[in-house]
Amino acid sequence: MSEVGRPRNATKADVRIETRNGREVVVKDFGPRSLPVRLLAGRPALRREARVYARLAGIRGIPSCLGLEEPDRLVLERAPGTPLDRLRPGRVPAAVFDDLDRVLREIHARGVAIADLHRSNVLVHGERVHVIDFAIARIARDPARPGWLVRRLQELDRHAAARLRARYLGLPEPRPRGFFGLLYRAGRAIKRLLRRR
Repeated sequence: MSEVGRPRNATKADVRIETRNGREVVVKDFGPRSLPVRLLAGRPALRREARVYARLAGIRGIPSCLGLEEPDRLVLERAPGTPLDRLRPGRVPAAVFDDLDRVLREIHARGVAIADLHRSNVLVHGERVHVIDFAIARIARDPARPGWLVRRLQELDRHAAARLRARYLGLPEPRPRGFFGLLYRAGRAIKRLLRRR
């Protein structure tokens, strides 16, 4: 068993790699957290994430979910690759970002918004990617008609992917426009305020 990463705070799951029947899996485990955290944050997040993985089953670039193991643990297929945040700009082929755009289109077509796409949850394997970590993702009841919130979060996903492409390929940073741009800038301002506190 090996640890993938320490949780950023006491409300996050432990994430570790285990070998089961000769196969490596990733285990997201809220077991070590306090009971209130497990009940109010951990279990709902793991159930939601399992539902997201079920909705996205079969998309190339999304690991398989092997299911909830007790209420506090989610077991996933271990996807190959290196997190994008461990790779240097200028060293990642443009095809990686084309594949990320493809994965996003397929995710969005199934009525899902990741809502938290960043470098550490994009794994790069050659010119292919795997997208992981759907802890705060949102799912539309009807994929063909996602509601207002899911559509805005899908815009956020596309903007995050465009920013990653720009950063790693040395392109100008994209600027969000219109109503989405206004929401995006307001959200960033609120995030900065919260970090200061």
